[in-house]
Amino acid sequence: MRTRGASGTPARARRARDGAFLTSDAARRLDEDLTAGRACEARSLEALMRAAGRAAATATLDAFGGTDFVVLCGPGNNGGDGLALAREVATRRRDARVSVWYPKGAGTNELYGELVRECRETANVEFVDEDAVLGMMRERATSAAATPRCFVDALFGFSFKGAVRAPFVNVLNALVALTNGDARETFTVSLDIPSGWDVDAGAPDDGDIFVPDLLVSLTAPKQCCATLDDPARGEPRPRVKRMAQTHVVAGTFLTDALCEKYGLEQIPLRVDSDREYVPLDLWRR
Repeated sequence: MRTRGASGTPARARRARDGAFLTSDAARRLDEDLTAGRACEARSLEALMRAAGRAAATATLDAFGGTDFVVLCGPGNNGGDGLALAREVATRRRDARVSVWYPKGAGTNELYGELVRECRETANVEFVDEDAVLGMMRERATSAAATPRCFVDALFGFSFKGAVRAPFVNVLNALVALTNGDARETFTVSLDIPSGWDVDAGAPDDGDIFVPDLLVSLTAPKQCCATLDDPARGEPRPRVKRMAQTHVVAGTFLTDALCEKYGLEQIPLRVDSDREYVPLDLWRR
């Protein structure tokens, strides 16, 4: 994968430094600042979600544009970002099949409901159930599938805590198995953090873990990314190192004042940037 900016020209990755990461608490406070207009122009949650979805869609299409897509959406704002991404991808790639798994549904949330409606009105988007998703994952692991497929993980964002439970556990376990096996013509993308990771502590210490081919951090990398090359954790798995070096940060939300407040001066994107995402190398050794 050769990461490109929104203009299509190759972009050189900067290296992340210790101050370039957000804890879960800092990420929550930054979102509050963005919606309240503190040290920036106020934006609604809907505007932020749609902008994040557009930027993440650009990064995903630049990396894996010649595929069909399966977007796995969780119950919170990360799932909303996934819905926004799904429609963006489908609108830009009319020849692509975009499958959306959204087991919790929108409930009474008007914003999520509007995003679902827009997806349903897009001809090449279909909503699928758990059996269909698991079947697509099994197919990738057992056959030489003709059509490349990209699975987008928009299950859990920076506010997720605790263990993964139904109705997500089976799909996440299958995703872990898929990315630790020999799946053919299969690619994976995570929005903000890889699902199953602790946003502050990082990946689980034991067992197989989900490591996507591409991590798209929204606004700034989260603290879990600072653990990727921690010498105290020993030699990382090759897939972890590769993900760290192909990571991108997306979303033009930051002002200089916000960067100073949260110690994010290393993040090159600003509100007036002409690119929707940039590479940011998380491998700091």
